[in-house]
Amino acid sequence: MSATTGKSDWRLMPENINARVTGVHESLLQESEKDVLWYRDNFLGKAHLNFLTPDSPRGPLAISIIKDGGTYKALVRSNMGADRLSVAANKVKRGAFRKLFGLQPTVDSIMAAMSYTAPIDYLKLCKDPNLPTELLSMEERQVIRSYKFGVEYVAAGQSTEEQCLYNLHDNASAAFKKFLTFLGETIELSGWRGYRAGLDVSGANNTGTHSVYTKWQNYEVMYHVATLLPFRQEDKQQLERKRHIGNDIVVIIFQDDRSTPRWLQVGLNAHWHHRVDVGLTGCDRPHNRLQFANKLGVPPFTPDIPDPPVIFSDPVSRDFFLHKLVNAERASYKSPSFAPKLSRTRSVLLYDIAVKFLG
Repeated sequence: MSATTGKSDWRLMPENINARVTGVHESLLQESEKDVLWYRDNFLGKAHLNFLTPDSPRGPLAISIIKDGGTYKALVRSNMGADRLSVAANKVKRGAFRKLFGLQPTVDSIMAAMSYTAPIDYLKLCKDPNLPTELLSMEERQVIRSYKFGVEYVAAGQSTEEQCLYNLHDNASAAFKKFLTFLGETIELSGWRGYRAGLDVSGANNTGTHSVYTKWQNYEVMYHVATLLPFRQEDKQQLERKRHIGNDIVVIIFQDDRSTPRWLQVGLNAHWHHRVDVGLTGCDRPHNRLQFANKLGVPPFTPDIPDPPVIFSDPVSRDFFLHKLVNAERASYKSPSFAPKLSRTRSVLLYDIAVKFLG
């Protein structure tokens, strides 16, 4: 299902009658984390070859190759990410000359056996013993270990983001405040030493006095709760609140009643480039109705939403919800707004390494 208004184009994520609210039963490792583990477990501290180029038809590249028993393994790093490849050694062709003198196959023979076309003529072998650690460090810098999510409160009768951002925390419903305890713990910002997501922790209270935070599956999560951010009576747009919420990729919109869902209208009126909005409707019932909507360009992501789409306040529902939030942000990185930026960042990192070690 899709919904369109003005320049905004959103899609409601469908419900799956076969889906269930469950805990986390799959690996939460990001691709960059898998690359780190692959290199650390299969290459680091072992004799292997590293090839670099700062410039090729595919941009900067760093390729690591190792023979592990009867298998060749390779990690190809490019601006698009990394490819983990392997092939049985007996599948790699060696010319008669190399066989005669007991030489290993060429790099292009290994890559060809892996069905991977690499610009071999541009690659240079680098034997610097410091390079493996540098490559590992580069991949570790790509790992995202902290997330920030926006939280907006839709009171009865409200249907625009401007109205929502004008809400005071003291006037918020008990259901909304209970929902915040479901998300995490309320922490005092002054002197806070954990992930702060751009919030002021100096004690000046420039971004409010408290926020909501949690640590989940070894990731830190800070919520930008609109009602806890500074309120300016004279500011009809509440720009201080919008400054934080507007930079959040995933925004949770809690609607206080179970009448016609208005949370989506709030999201539709927010003209952000690419984000995922999460709608929850709840009052005094023990469960909340859950919906996700994403701007077109954000690919689908798991776990699937069950039918009926309800979550309770138990630990399993919380795991399910946080799992969905984290995957929503990760899916957004693949959208047209974010993917090119991430690619450029990775290209710069690879280029800098190649120039540093090749001279």
